[in-house]
Amino acid sequence: MKRSKLARIAVGAGVLVLAVAVAHMEGGAAIGTLCALCPVGFAQIAVAAKSVPWGLVPGVVALLAIVFVLGRAFCSWLCPSQLLKNVFGGRAPRGVLGRAGDAPAKGCSACGSSGLKTQGIVLAVLLAVSLVVGFPVFCLLCPIGLVFGTLWALNRVFVLLQPGWELVVFPLMLIAELFLFKRWCAAVCPLGFFFGAVGALRARLGFGVRPRASCSTCRSQEGCRACATACPENLDVSALSDSRAVLRSCTLCLDCVEACPSKSISLGTGGKTGDARRAAADTGTDKGASDGSEPDAAA
Repeated sequence: MKRSKLARIAVGAGVLVLAVAVAHMEGGAAIGTLCALCPVGFAQIAVAAKSVPWGLVPGVVALLAIVFVLGRAFCSWLCPSQLLKNVFGGRAPRGVLGRAGDAPAKGCSACGSSGLKTQGIVLAVLLAVSLVVGFPVFCLLCPIGLVFGTLWALNRVFVLLQPGWELVVFPLMLIAELFLFKRWCAAVCPLGFFFGAVGALRARLGFGVRPRASCSTCRSQEGCRACATACPENLDVSALSDSRAVLRSCTLCLDCVEACPSKSISLGTGGKTGDARRAAADTGTDKGASDGSEPDAAA
């Protein structure tokens, strides 16, 4: 198993254990409801109650601010759904876009916008239903909530000695959503809509942490596509045209960093400086090209 995958499993499992421990402490925070940081839960509660739950605003804003800086890292490192896929899900399909792990076709990185539209439609339907029934309905279906519900059911069995139907129903729903309906993250997850919207803002501003290829050592001009083949989001880190797509869709899983044969990929902020150097080097207009010096490596 790859080191990056082992690291994601370790971090995801650690955060899951920490969240369960905090929930058992029964403090005054709303962590036990799983809505303290969830934009979808916040929106559903606001619509169902017809009032703004101001106590949840700081957590939701903090999460979206982190997404703005780190992108969709939550999807790879913290989401319990991806933790289960990392442990049991195999290789296909992988990632938010649900691709099969083959090298992407040219220009395919921009196809994530269709998934964002679909997620937006799902979110709108969920909000409409929540308004009608007066209850946050997605909380009954959310894979993240089902993971914690399964843990709660296990707690009832082994600690309280009170087995219930939840121990059967919750795991079956998880299996159906994550492993039978394999494009859940790509086509349904309404949380992905919020992350995608923030990612689109990152791409427009050209700001945020993302993997970047060094133009002095990258072998993409020789036909190497190791990073594109390894990427679960169908992104080509080495391609100039992919800079906005990387900022929009990258989950910082680090598969590309580990797969690069020349170790040319590292994490950096922004995207315009390094790409401008690459474009200048490719066209022969970089200052280094005129005096024979080597172009600087992108950070």
